[in-house]
Amino acid sequence: MARTSRIQEPPPAASPSRSHAATSASADRAAETRRRILDTAAAEFAEHGYLGTSLNQIIAATGLAKGGFYFHFPSKEALALACLRDKQEQWIGKVTAAAMRHERALDQLVSIPRTLCDVYEQDPSYACVGKLSMELMERVPELAPEVRPALLAWVRLTSELIRRAQQEGDVRPELDPDGVAEVAVASVVGIEQMANCLSGRADFRRRVEAFVPLFRDSIAIR
Repeated sequence: MARTSRIQEPPPAASPSRSHAATSASADRAAETRRRILDTAAAEFAEHGYLGTSLNQIIAATGLAKGGFYFHFPSKEALALACLRDKQEQWIGKVTAAAMRHERALDQLVSIPRTLCDVYEQDPSYACVGKLSMELMERVPELAPEVRPALLAWVRLTSELIRRAQQEGDVRPELDPDGVAEVAVASVVGIEQMANCLSGRADFRRRVEAFVPLFRDSIAIR
């Protein structure tokens, strides 16, 4: 008696909606993992700096397997740059939101260093921005071109606010906005470095509050 062969039916294809849901869930998990790595790395870099932090130290702190970690960041350099950009983007968002509470450009301008104080007090991991910026430019010169744009963006923002304040009649018209912006940013960066060295940033706000009225009075029309 001849045996009839049974043709195996292919498994039913996943429905488009189920496939989309699975892809979306996978993307969400990947985004959550990336966020965990960036937040952990920011805290480690803020405390120990770039040279004082190892990848193994960060991986251990995340609780991830090495394979899962390297899927997102192939090197310490890539992680440091991503962490720096991530915190800078967050900071710019906070600065913009705080500045928009004021109508006059001069008030928006002096709100920037005060917002920086708020950010550091609310989340100490933001200290990684200053540490990474300085260390990468000084110790890893090949990464300097990747670091400079954020500092220049801060200078440009300050310069634009000074120009607006001149147009509004609050800042002396003979001042060069670009030159004043560089001095202002350099002053805040220097204050931060001094606070780091002398008090572990404990008196950063006090130093900023001493600087702000001096800076405002030096550029404002009296």
